[in-house]
Amino acid sequence: MKPTKMKSSGELEEYIAELKEQLKQAKLDKREALAREQKQAREWRTDLAHTLGETVLTVTGCDWTRLDLEALREWLLDHAGEMQTLLVGPDRTPEEAHDALIAFRRGQAAEAKQETQQAEVDAPQEDAPAAGPTEAEVSATNDGGSDIPTTDSVTADGNDNETQDTPWSPKGESWQPQQGWN
Repeated sequence: MKPTKMKSSGELEEYIAELKEQLKQAKLDKREALAREQKQAREWRTDLAHTLGETVLTVTGCDWTRLDLEALREWLLDHAGEMQTLLVGPDRTPEEAHDALIAFRRGQAAEAKQETQQAEVDAPQEDAPAAGPTEAEVSATNDGGSDIPTTDSVTADGNDNETQDTPWSPKGESWQPQQGWN
């Protein structure tokens, strides 16, 4: 068995000073992490409040300016017991709760899209043929540039021709990346 070397009191003092410095840095790191977590929790609670507000407005079918907040508060207080048994679930981490909020929003967006599509289907159809895009739509999609014909209205030789449905492609040209491009 090899004998262990005894540390001197000076070496132990240096070691204690290093440990104190590490402890001080760990406390600073903890404080910064706590501040980040609190900021994230505030942002997520704000997102939740926004989503709940939008849900209330959607369900009531009114503009936010017409919502009687006192009546809403009274109704919520009167139904608090029922709501707690129906709406409060098991404990979860803030990350799990945020994921659930995102999933809820996606569900709302999908429902809204489906309702919009259904409204379009249910809308009375006119016997007139569908019109092409308006000049405003064309200029908006071209970012203010010149009118760019769609591929359906361009012939293989690049000439604009509304009667031919062949997409334009350059003859004898192929795109190759330049040397040095990654």
